Amino acid sequence: MNNLEQIEFINKKRQNKGFEIISLKNFFESIDESFIKTSYRTSFYNLIFITGGRGVHEIDFLKYNIKAGDLLMISRNRVHRYSEFDSLEGYLIMFTEGFLCEFLSVQTSEVKKLFKLSYLNPHVNCLDLYTTTLTTLLNGINDMYKNAYEFVDNKVIASAFNTFMQILSNSRLGESRSKYKKNETFVQFTELVEKNINSIKTVKEYADMMYVSKKTVNLMTRKAIDMSAKQYIIQQLILKIRLKLSFEQKSINEIAYTLGFTEPSNMTRFFKKNTKISPSEFRDTIRHDKNSWLNSESVELNSLTESIEENVYHVSSKAVVPLHKHEDQDEIFYCIKGSGFGVLENGEVELTVGKSFIAPAGIMHSLRSDGDLYVTAFLIPVVDERVGFK
Repeated sequence: MNNLEQIEFINKKRQNKGFEIISLKNFFESIDESFIKTSYRTSFYNLIFITGGRGVHEIDFLKYNIKAGDLLMISRNRVHRYSEFDSLEGYLIMFTEGFLCEFLSVQTSEVKKLFKLSYLNPHVNCLDLYTTTLTTLLNGINDMYKNAYEFVDNKVIASAFNTFMQILSNSRLGESRSKYKKNETFVQFTELVEKNINSIKTVKEYADMMYVSKKTVNLMTRKAIDMSAKQYIIQQLILKIRLKLSFEQKSINEIAYTLGFTEPSNMTRFFKKNTKISPSEFRDTIRHDKNSWLNSESVELNSLTESIEENVYHVSSKAVVPLHKHEDQDEIFYCIKGSGFGVLENGEVELTVGKSFIAPAGIMHSLRSDGDLYVTAFLIPVVDERVGFK
């Protein structure tokens, strides 16, 4: 999707490769609210465990009301955003596939299976008997993680996290898993729908592809997720339409043809029948949500745009870029060709094509390369929300 931001895993605690845990309180305090309320994908797995308060989290455009004791399991590449979170307490746990393979090698397939089984129902709200145990365990993991530099080995954190995942596997979620275990027909059906929904939209066609009867597909789908195969196809098609309306610049007519509708009016009728609003109304709502934060009177957007400076630099292996700083401007470097390093006072950030490097205002920084590095650089004035530009 063209405008849907893909968040990569970046962890400043380099000893803890591919794993991070942070309290929701600290997370919300450290991230700009306009970003939090924007839909995005992550290239890694997310677990959100609630220990207090209530809120709303959106996953693939479906809203989930969450409270203490609830858990959200968000697989890689799913669209999600924080919708209402002012009173939420708990933990956000993020980890990569590399972390699983390196530290939980034996349990990797089990953890991935758990996420796969929760795909259609990422909201786990049946952990009452385990809430105290899981909360205590996460408190301990968080304490170990914060002190990892001093005395805690990665394997200890991974072991504690593995215990957390095993408890989930043995909870009621584990009971739900048993429903899926032998339901290979349903798993095959969902995979085929994902790959072919643009061109194939009937249960019979999928049943024929699987060499089983339509009745068998329906039976296995109801057994797994308590809905008919037709309802599942409709759900997935609605999701596809929502994604394209939200994050692609194509017209509604173009989207309809891309998704295999013979006429745009057919998609409009289908979407409105199942969501109660038209595609154009949905797109208008999404665009309003995305842009509403820009209406703040505390920032003069035209002045901000005019004050941004843009430059292009070539750093060769022989070039020496002295450490320097900008007192009132952040400098953002975006690598457009070659490779090299962004240098800060306390370390370096590797730069390859498509990667960026941010030097905050007042921080000494530089660039270097062992070959050739080409970057676009943006100088952006620091904004003080109380008085305007510094």
